[in-house]
Amino acid sequence: MSVVDQLKRLYPSITINKLGFDNHTEYKWFQTENAEIVGIKKDELDQQSSELLSIFLKPLSSEESTMTEREKRWSSFLYKNEKTQDMVWPVSFRFVLFSIEDAEAEKDIVKEALQSLFPQEMPLLWTSDREGFIIEEISSKDQEIMEFEGMTDVLSSDFYTDIHLFISEFTSTQEDASKILKWAQHGARIAKEHKLGSIITYMDIIPYLYIDGLPEEEWEHIRRSIFKDIEKDKELLQTIRIFLESGSNTSLAAKKLYMHRNSLQYRVDKFVEKTGLDIKQFQGAVITYLALLHMEY
Repeated sequence: MSVVDQLKRLYPSITINKLGFDNHTEYKWFQTENAEIVGIKKDELDQQSSELLSIFLKPLSSEESTMTEREKRWSSFLYKNEKTQDMVWPVSFRFVLFSIEDAEAEKDIVKEALQSLFPQEMPLLWTSDREGFIIEEISSKDQEIMEFEGMTDVLSSDFYTDIHLFISEFTSTQEDASKILKWAQHGARIAKEHKLGSIITYMDIIPYLYIDGLPEEEWEHIRRSIFKDIEKDKELLQTIRIFLESGSNTSLAAKKLYMHRNSLQYRVDKFVEKTGLDIKQFQGAVITYLALLHMEY
């Protein structure tokens, strides 16, 4: 007699893989040694019987019980360094971290919406009630790589809440997966701390690593020696930032700022005169841009 048959005598409500494993309000779910998923109604269980069952059955969380086989394998590999021999690895992959502001959003609906962005189903793992990541797998060199521009606006309008994405680099090396995931999670925290926007890549947060690593005492020296005469001139500082973010292209920056090219050039010259930093040269531009990011933060 199987374990499940024996349990049926004690728990009449027991069901085997029939409710899609998503009814966690009424049922508590377990996995047997034979990988069968069984559910028992919670009103038939007390704390003592639940603990007893957990000795020879594996309790399943709401996320685990709805995971696909590939998601389970990825989870085991990333968190336990367990690799199954029969798993077919993608040519390359990257992590797309997501966070949603609304903790009440239903996970299955969010998952379905995120999956709809891709031409085929991708592994998706939750790390909390509001955060998780998608593993964008590239199976062939001809497969189209996702472009996420504008995607968060569509998703946010659907769910009436803000959604943020952080996109890691691609890798084809399996051994780098856990390190890249941790690096991406660190980058997502930096992006959130600095309020960088709704779609951020690993390259976007690199300047902020330098900023965060700068001791406050050192920053005070920079501020006093270079920016003390202009730090209150917010309009000038904003102009210089747009100029630098436009690749030091005067015409493009003037267009973004809705001002005449000569007026922009006047402000650039004023900044150079006040600070001694020639922002038309690489060194001056780098120093200035990092300082402006720090001042804004």
